[in-house]
Amino acid sequence: MSFIVAGRLDALPSPVRDHLGNFRHKVFVQRLQWKIPGVAHDATSEWDKFDGGNTVHLVAMSDDHRVCGCARLMCTTGPYLLRDAFPQLVEPGGLPPSSPSIWEMSRFAGSGLRDRTGSSSGMGLFPYVIALAQSFGATRVIGVVTPAVARLYRRFGLDLHNMGNVAASKRAHIVACSIDVDAALFKRLQRDPQALLYEITCYGQLGQPLA
Repeated sequence: MSFIVAGRLDALPSPVRDHLGNFRHKVFVQRLQWKIPGVAHDATSEWDKFDGGNTVHLVAMSDDHRVCGCARLMCTTGPYLLRDAFPQLVEPGGLPPSSPSIWEMSRFAGSGLRDRTGSSSGMGLFPYVIALAQSFGATRVIGVVTPAVARLYRRFGLDLHNMGNVAASKRAHIVACSIDVDAALFKRLQRDPQALLYEITCYGQLGQPLA
Protein backbone atom coordinates (compact mmCIF):
# COMPACT_ATOMS: atom_id res chain seq x y z
CA MET A 1 0.00 0.00 0.00
CA SER A 2 1.66 3.20 -1.17
CA PHE A 3 -0.96 5.85 -0.43
CA ILE A 4 -4.63 6.33 0.45
CA VAL A 5 -7.13 8.73 -1.07
CA ALA A 6 -10.62 9.63 0.11
CA GLY A 7 -13.52 11.56 -1.31
CA ARG A 8 -17.07 11.46 -2.52
CA LEU A 9 -17.44 9.66 -5.82
CA ASP A 10 -17.82 12.79 -7.94
CA ALA A 11 -14.72 14.35 -6.33
CA LEU A 12 -12.31 11.46 -6.89
CA PRO A 13 -10.03 11.70 -9.94
CA SER A 14 -11.60 9.79 -12.82
CA PRO A 15 -8.74 7.22 -13.10
CA VAL A 16 -9.10 6.41 -9.38
CA ARG A 17 -12.88 6.17 -9.73
CA ASP A 18 -12.62 3.86 -12.75
CA HIS A 19 -10.06 1.58 -11.10
CA LEU A 20 -12.14 1.51 -7.91
CA GLY A 21 -15.21 0.30 -9.81
CA ASN A 22 -13.14 -2.40 -11.54
CA PHE A 23 -11.58 -3.51 -8.23
CA ARG A 24 -14.95 -3.76 -6.53
CA HIS A 25 -16.35 -5.79 -9.43
CA LYS A 26 -13.45 -8.25 -9.23
CA VAL A 27 -13.83 -8.64 -5.46
CA PHE A 28 -17.57 -8.56 -4.84
CA VAL A 29 -19.06 -9.81 -8.12
CA GLN A 30 -16.43 -12.10 -9.61
CA ARG A 31 -14.80 -13.53 -6.48
CA LEU A 32 -17.56 -13.38 -3.86
CA GLN A 33 -20.40 -13.89 -6.37
CA TRP A 34 -22.63 -11.20 -4.89
CA LYS A 35 -25.83 -10.50 -6.78
CA ILE A 36 -26.03 -6.71 -6.73
CA PRO A 37 -29.14 -4.95 -8.07
CA GLY A 38 -28.37 -2.77 -11.07
CA VAL A 39 -25.08 -4.48 -11.98
CA ALA A 40 -25.46 -5.99 -15.45
CA HIS A 41 -24.06 -9.44 -16.19
CA ASP A 42 -21.53 -7.96 -18.64
CA ALA A 43 -20.48 -5.05 -16.38
CA THR A 44 -16.85 -4.54 -15.46
CA SER A 45 -17.49 -2.05 -12.63
CA GLU A 46 -19.56 -2.46 -9.48
CA TRP A 47 -21.63 0.40 -8.11
CA ASP A 48 -24.92 0.48 -6.26
CA LYS A 49 -27.51 3.07 -5.23
CA PHE A 50 -25.57 3.96 -2.07
CA ASP A 51 -22.44 5.18 -3.86
CA GLY A 52 -23.48 8.73 -4.68
CA GLY A 53 -24.46 11.68 -2.52
CA ASN A 54 -22.79 11.82 0.87
CA THR A 55 -20.96 8.48 0.68
CA VAL A 56 -17.23 8.83 1.35
CA HIS A 57 -14.91 6.36 -0.40
CA LEU A 58 -11.46 5.37 0.81
CA VAL A 59 -9.14 3.87 -1.78
CA ALA A 60 -5.76 2.27 -1.11
CA MET A 61 -3.35 2.54 -4.03
CA SER A 62 -0.21 0.51 -4.70
CA ASP A 63 3.14 1.87 -5.85
CA ASP A 64 2.13 1.27 -9.47
CA HIS A 65 -1.16 3.15 -8.93
CA ARG A 66 -3.39 0.08 -8.82
CA VAL A 67 -6.29 -0.08 -6.39
CA CYS A 68 -5.46 -2.60 -3.65
CA GLY A 69 -8.14 -1.80 -1.09
CA CYS A 70 -11.37 0.07 -0.58
CA ALA A 71 -14.08 1.00 1.89
CA ARG A 72 -16.97 3.40 2.03
CA LEU A 73 -18.52 5.35 4.88
CA MET A 74 -22.13 6.49 5.12
CA CYS A 75 -23.68 8.54 7.90
CA THR A 76 -26.78 6.88 9.33
CA THR A 77 -28.78 10.10 8.98
CA GLY A 78 -28.98 9.32 5.26
CA PRO A 79 -29.40 6.16 3.14
CA TYR A 80 -27.32 3.18 4.22
CA LEU A 81 -27.31 -0.60 3.85
CA LEU A 82 -28.53 -1.81 7.24
CA ARG A 83 -31.57 0.46 7.28
CA ASP A 84 -32.49 0.35 3.60
CA ALA A 85 -31.41 -3.13 2.46
CA PHE A 86 -31.22 -5.34 5.57
CA PRO A 87 -33.59 -3.90 8.23
CA GLN A 88 -34.57 -7.45 9.25
CA LEU A 89 -31.13 -7.84 10.82
CA VAL A 90 -31.93 -5.33 13.55
CA GLU A 91 -33.03 -6.88 16.82
CA PRO A 92 -36.81 -7.42 17.12
CA GLY A 93 -38.58 -4.24 18.13
CA GLY A 94 -35.50 -2.14 17.44
CA LEU A 95 -34.90 0.52 14.83
CA PRO A 96 -31.81 1.00 12.68
CA PRO A 97 -29.74 3.88 14.08
CA SER A 98 -30.06 7.42 12.75
CA SER A 99 -27.40 9.68 14.24
CA PRO A 100 -24.60 11.94 13.00
CA SER A 101 -22.30 10.12 15.44
CA ILE A 102 -22.98 6.66 13.94
CA TRP A 103 -21.52 5.80 10.53
CA GLU A 104 -21.76 2.62 8.49
CA MET A 105 -18.75 1.00 6.83
CA SER A 106 -19.33 -1.19 3.79
CA ARG A 107 -17.56 -2.48 0.66
CA PHE A 108 -14.46 -3.08 2.76
CA ALA A 109 -11.83 -5.14 0.94
CA GLY A 110 -8.08 -5.38 0.60
CA SER A 111 -5.71 -7.31 -1.62
CA GLY A 112 -2.22 -7.80 -0.22
CA LEU A 113 -2.64 -5.05 2.38
CA ARG A 114 -0.55 -5.80 5.45
CA ASP A 115 -1.65 -4.90 8.96
CA ARG A 116 0.50 -4.05 11.99
CA THR A 117 1.28 -7.76 12.53
CA GLY A 118 2.59 -8.19 8.98
CA SER A 119 -0.41 -10.32 8.01
CA SER A 120 -1.90 -9.77 4.55
CA SER A 121 -5.47 -10.22 5.82
CA GLY A 122 -6.51 -6.94 4.20
CA MET A 123 -6.94 -5.23 7.57
CA GLY A 124 -4.19 -2.73 6.82
CA LEU A 125 -6.78 -0.21 5.60
CA PHE A 126 -9.08 -0.58 8.60
CA PRO A 127 -7.38 1.92 10.98
CA TYR A 128 -7.57 4.62 8.30
CA VAL A 129 -11.29 4.04 7.83
CA ILE A 130 -11.92 4.35 11.55
CA ALA A 131 -9.74 7.45 11.88
CA LEU A 132 -11.61 9.15 9.04
CA ALA A 133 -14.98 8.18 10.54
CA GLN A 134 -13.88 9.65 13.87
CA SER A 135 -12.90 12.90 12.12
CA PHE A 136 -16.52 13.13 10.93
CA GLY A 137 -17.74 12.90 14.54
CA ALA A 138 -18.36 9.14 14.64
CA THR A 139 -18.37 7.49 18.05
CA ARG A 140 -19.60 4.20 16.62
CA VAL A 141 -19.17 2.43 13.28
CA ILE A 142 -21.64 -0.23 12.20
CA GLY A 143 -21.72 -2.73 9.35
CA VAL A 144 -23.33 -5.77 7.79
CA VAL A 145 -20.80 -8.58 7.39
CA THR A 146 -20.59 -12.33 7.05
CA PRO A 147 -19.84 -14.35 10.21
CA ALA A 148 -16.41 -15.15 8.74
CA VAL A 149 -15.56 -11.45 8.47
CA ALA A 150 -16.86 -10.85 12.01
CA ARG A 151 -14.48 -13.57 13.23
CA LEU A 152 -11.62 -11.90 11.32
CA TYR A 153 -12.32 -8.61 13.09
CA ARG A 154 -12.32 -10.30 16.48
CA ARG A 155 -9.06 -12.13 15.69
CA PHE A 156 -7.64 -8.71 14.87
CA GLY A 157 -8.45 -7.72 18.46
CA LEU A 158 -11.58 -5.67 17.84
CA ASP A 159 -14.37 -5.53 20.43
CA LEU A 160 -17.23 -6.24 18.05
CA HIS A 161 -20.83 -5.98 19.29
CA ASN A 162 -23.67 -7.96 17.74
CA MET A 163 -26.55 -5.57 16.98
CA GLY A 164 -28.98 -7.86 15.37
CA ASN A 165 -31.71 -10.40 15.09
CA VAL A 166 -29.97 -13.76 15.56
CA ALA A 167 -32.66 -15.76 13.77
CA ALA A 168 -32.70 -13.42 10.75
CA SER A 169 -28.89 -13.41 10.67
CA LYS A 170 -28.78 -17.20 10.50
CA ARG A 171 -31.27 -17.24 7.62
CA ALA A 172 -29.41 -14.53 5.69
CA HIS A 173 -25.88 -15.70 6.63
CA ILE A 174 -24.94 -12.10 7.48
CA VAL A 175 -24.82 -10.20 10.77
CA ALA A 176 -25.19 -6.59 11.86
CA CYS A 177 -22.45 -5.48 14.21
CA SER A 178 -20.90 -2.34 15.64
CA ILE A 179 -17.68 -1.10 17.16
CA ASP A 180 -17.10 1.84 19.48
CA VAL A 181 -14.73 4.48 18.13
CA ASP A 182 -12.73 5.65 21.11
CA ALA A 183 -9.21 5.89 22.52
CA ALA A 184 -9.30 2.23 23.56
CA LEU A 185 -9.89 1.17 19.95
CA PHE A 186 -6.87 3.07 18.65
CA LYS A 187 -4.81 1.67 21.50
CA ARG A 188 -5.72 -1.85 20.35
CA LEU A 189 -4.91 -0.86 16.76
CA GLN A 190 -1.61 0.61 17.97
CA ARG A 191 -2.13 3.62 15.74
CA ASP A 192 -2.54 7.34 16.33
CA PRO A 193 -5.68 8.71 14.63
CA GLN A 194 -4.13 12.08 13.79
CA ALA A 195 -1.12 10.41 12.20
CA LEU A 196 -3.45 8.19 10.17
CA LEU A 197 -5.42 11.19 8.90
CA TYR A 198 -2.20 12.90 7.88
CA GLU A 199 -1.50 9.99 5.51
CA ILE A 200 -4.85 10.29 3.68
CA THR A 201 -5.10 12.52 0.59
CA CYS A 202 -8.62 13.95 0.54
CA TYR A 203 -10.44 15.19 -2.56
CA GLY A 204 -13.28 17.64 -2.19
CA GLN A 205 -14.84 18.91 1.01
CA LEU A 206 -15.23 16.14 3.56
CA GLY A 207 -16.55 16.32 7.10
CA GLN A 208 -20.20 16.91 7.81
CA PRO A 209 -22.63 15.20 5.40
CA LEU A 210 -23.94 17.41 2.63
CA ALA A 211 -27.47 18.75 3.07
